Amino acid sequence: MNNVHQYLEMASFVVTIIGFPIAIISYIREQKNQRDEREYGTYDALDDKYIELQQLCLDYPNLDIFDTAFPTKEELTIEEQKQEEAILLIRISIFERAYLMYKRTPDKFKASQWLGWELEIKEWLERDNFRKVWEEHKHYYDKDFANYFS
Repeated sequence: MNNVHQYLEMASFVVTIIGFPIAIISYIREQKNQRDEREYGTYDALDDKYIELQQLCLDYPNLDIFDTAFPTKEELTIEEQKQEEAILLIRISIFERAYLMYKRTPDKFKASQWLGWELEIKEWLERDNFRKVWEEHKHYYDKDFANYFS
């Protein structure tokens, strides 16, 4: 009986010695998986918003809101001007979201994602209609975001 007790005690030590590091490793892996899922969720949510914006571009083909600017600018009605402004404000909001999700993070994946957004924002700031809307409304956005692009 004493031998059985010793074997059980030794087995509990072995389980503790091996089990504890395995539990720690499992916990670390689970945390990484959750972090990866959050990052994918961030990317996915932003991508969904961008796709919705592209749908708006298709719904309003006469407005200068596509990624490629019109070679010549047509006169818009007051209603069309408001529609264009509203859609450009949606674009700015998506840019702000990208800034908040990607720019202010040390994570390499997010930082690399930000480079593409930064390039697109700078290209949009070269367009007259976008720059006009930005200048009129930039004070409504995150101060760091507004300062970064001003």
